[in-house]
Amino acid sequence: MNKHDYLLVEFYAPWCGHCKALAPEYAKAAKRLRENNPPYYLAKLDATEHKAQAEKHGIRGFPTLFFFKNGVKMEYNGGRTENEIVNWILKKVGPASSEVSCEGLKEKTAQSKLVAAFFGDSASSKEHATFLEVASNGQVSEKFTFVHIFDKECASSHGASQPAFLVFRQFDTSPVTYNGPHEAAAIVDWMQAQSVPTVIEFSEDYIEPIFGQKQAAIFLFRSSSDASSDFSKHFETAAHQLKGKILFVTSGVTDGIQARLGEFIGVDAS
Repeated sequence: MNKHDYLLVEFYAPWCGHCKALAPEYAKAAKRLRENNPPYYLAKLDATEHKAQAEKHGIRGFPTLFFFKNGVKMEYNGGRTENEIVNWILKKVGPASSEVSCEGLKEKTAQSKLVAAFFGDSASSKEHATFLEVASNGQVSEKFTFVHIFDKECASSHGASQPAFLVFRQFDTSPVTYNGPHEAAAIVDWMQAQSVPTVIEFSEDYIEPIFGQKQAAIFLFRSSSDASSDFSKHFETAAHQLKGKILFVTSGVTDGIQARLGEFIGVDAS
């Protein structure tokens, strides 16, 4: 902490299941942040070995994460995936949105699952001000990487005219262009709908979007051989028609987090 102005610290216990689930995402986030310019760092502390430090920081459960900014401690309230951790920290240490070149946009979209991009002709426009308001909104600020580009040719290359607001994602159709009123609340609602696939295959990444936001969701429990069935096709058609209103989720019941979901709800292979 004396060495780094910014440091995220995870207090963990070796036996903790949630800590084990977090570990690979935390490691990937650490690698990304180390390669950032400037680099930032993550740390982890075994609270069962270093009990005095755990008591000093009031650790009551695992994992507990705190962010230290110039030695001042604040609670980490971001997500548990690589992208969410990286985006949360970058928001705490820098501006809500960063200006990039067209090549820089390409790099960002390769690194991040969700990128919100504003194509504008002026940093002083009301549209850019609205975009920055959206970028600071806690509902979306940790899910998305926000960038702005003042390059007409770059906008044209993505089928957009200035000003335009696009979401780039590593699933479904990408990019998607916002066509609604240029109001922060409407844009945030639209982004929430664009942040998940039209049909979600249930995994750790989607626990928070489904359950944390108390979204209406319909689950189709099926085996891998059912994926091409007529019912699955009808399910996908309905998902497109009701996108933004109901989340459509598929899951098996035999492996990993999907098995735990099936057990929790009371669905088994039979």
